[in-house]
Amino acid sequence: MTTLSSFTPEETELIVSLPYRVGMNVSFSEDEGGELDDSLELKALETKLREVLQKAPEASLIKEIAATTLESKDKWEVWSQGVLNVEPLCEKAVVTLKAKADIDEVKSYIKMCLDVAGSVAKAYGEFGDDNDLEESKGIIGKIMEEISKIMPGAKKQVENHSMNISASEDSAIERIREALRKPLDQSRDQA
Repeated sequence: MTTLSSFTPEETELIVSLPYRVGMNVSFSEDEGGELDDSLELKALETKLREVLQKAPEASLIKEIAATTLESKDKWEVWSQGVLNVEPLCEKAVVTLKAKADIDEVKSYIKMCLDVAGSVAKAYGEFGDDNDLEESKGIIGKIMEEISKIMPGAKKQVENHSMNISASEDSAIERIREALRKPLDQSRDQA
């Protein structure tokens, strides 16, 4: 099993900082809600990392990364620099992990980063001030609800869609997903 001690200090900094940077990239992609929005998104980031910490197997690399990210709050302000161009860091982190960790650990890391990004995006009702989705679904939510009535097969997709994720946040998450998966896709292409 891989541990953070397998990596150089620079590699460790990259790997540990990326979950925070990914979350902040999504947060900064749209700043409609002002400071309340920012504090809710930061809280969502921390909550997701604590959830990973609780659910990850003992002595796993993911648990160690989540714990170290949370313990490094004093570095978060510095890590915020350059988060608008996080995709190259995503690719570099996955390449770095692939060199020393097994594929399941790499996939777990990618999942954790995407879960953080999604949690940050869902943290604040982008289509209204009310965080209650039943009362404040926004236009996209209402359209999707109507589609699910017409097409029963779409009901599961509607249930899984977060109706308070803005287009810019959704786009940021997709760019992050592509950057995190790119090194894995290149490995398959070369095989």
